[in-house]
Amino acid sequence: MSEGSLISQRFGIHQARIGRDFVIHFYGSSLQKFLGIDADINTAKSSDVLPEIVGIERIINTIIDGGSRETSIKRINRIVDGPLPAEVFFDLFIINDDRGDDTAALVIRDVTGETLIRQSLQQRRNEIHLLQQDLSEKNIQLMKSQKELRELNKGLEKAVDNRTRELKESIEFSRRLFSQTVNSLMSALEKRDPYTAGHQQRVALLAEAIGRELGLSEHAIEGISVASRLHDIGKIYVPSEFLTKPLGLSEAEFTVIKTHSSVGFDILRDIEFPWPVATIILQHHEKCDGSGYPFGLKGEEILLESKIVTVADVVEAMATYRPYRFSSSIESALEEIEMNSGILYGENVVKTCISLFRKKGFKWNA
Repeated sequence: MSEGSLISQRFGIHQARIGRDFVIHFYGSSLQKFLGIDADINTAKSSDVLPEIVGIERIINTIIDGGSRETSIKRINRIVDGPLPAEVFFDLFIINDDRGDDTAALVIRDVTGETLIRQSLQQRRNEIHLLQQDLSEKNIQLMKSQKELRELNKGLEKAVDNRTRELKESIEFSRRLFSQTVNSLMSALEKRDPYTAGHQQRVALLAEAIGRELGLSEHAIEGISVASRLHDIGKIYVPSEFLTKPLGLSEAEFTVIKTHSSVGFDILRDIEFPWPVATIILQHHEKCDGSGYPFGLKGEEILLESKIVTVADVVEAMATYRPYRFSSSIESALEEIEMNSGILYGENVVKTCISLFRKKGFKWNA
């Protein structure tokens, strides 16, 4: 199975390219299948395949010229033809990925499941609202009879209990779905870069431990865990040969890799997490002295959660094997963050991380 097929199956991302002539160039067949068109075609006019693009041609050319980074059209609704016609929802992105070949990346993200869940929840809210209106009207009518009012209250209590139970079940289902989605995204990235398999999970374990030692709430620690498990999700857009290159990267290649924090932010910013996950990921390569990227933030401009993920990321990366270098020892990693405490890394975070390893015997599971 191709890499593109794995990505599209994991979290519904389909890719193609669009040129100045507004011809779409397909690679693989996932996008054709998703749009319900002939999987054997390699090119097609954008107006035939994605009429939603009509009217933004000037914007697309600006993106290809490098005058803008991207544009998007959200929540496109379409009925896809097939043996069983299906309704789909998707977000469309056109992105300048610096290829310099007079084309731009065209990315479609399938949000059908998310949209249907939201519609279902909204329907439930509407039902509850209608029920409340109906009960209010009945309450006014039955005020004349205490007996009838008591019966109505009994019915209302039962309805509230049922609705409360259904809501709890819905919340639990949403939490399971959320956890599975995060794990699937993490697994998809690790399949592209086998040398860092387990990296995000180990970063999450260390970051959680640092958060607890700092006295953060379990809610905040859960957010740090999610951000840690997804902190490198932006590398999906980085060519896999850059990630596994055994020799040093060129300046241009490293510049591409450095975009992964911004790309990760763009991927996740529209998801309604109960924590600032996208911002944590955006800042996880910022440094306290302003030497980091993408914005060169300093000190208190950087979220504490991001500082925690940064330290956990550095320690785990130095202590494990990569194709471009052999791993160092844990002690070497601790000496690195200790030497740069308050310069590159947050002082309290460094102090806590060192204490976990040297005094409390923190270890990653095998």
